[in-house]
Amino acid sequence: MELTSRASVRWAWVKVILMLALPVLFLLGVLVVAPAMSVYDSSHQVPLECTIRSAHLSEGSKRYVPFRVIIDTEDCGRVSIARGVTDVNHKEIADSFGVGDRYEFQVGKFEREWWGPLGQKFGGSIVAESYRKIDLSSGK
Repeated sequence: MELTSRASVRWAWVKVILMLALPVLFLLGVLVVAPAMSVYDSSHQVPLECTIRSAHLSEGSKRYVPFRVIIDTEDCGRVSIARGVTDVNHKEIADSFGVGDRYEFQVGKFEREWWGPLGQKFGGSIVAESYRKIDLSSGK
């Protein structure tokens, strides 16, 4: 009987340690891993070529990203641009994306391969750092 009570006490301690460790691991992920991936992405940019289906303005958080352009593509899902988008130029940027135009977006490697596709499954988008229109007539 004493062996069973020792086992149950030991199991209770394991549960307590797990209950304390999981929030700590979550905070560690939020405070360390997420910023590290952002730094990694800024130095590991990869091209993503997409055909435009539509583009529209999305007003976001007034504090962090007040304006962003969301681009729906035929072959890349949703791509968003926030860098350089302001209350003055947001409409002009959104209108510059024509249906059927081909664009090259520069995105972080982690964003392209992991975070972006995961976010797209839940209605999010791949975040592009920069973009340029591909001139189909000259191949550039």
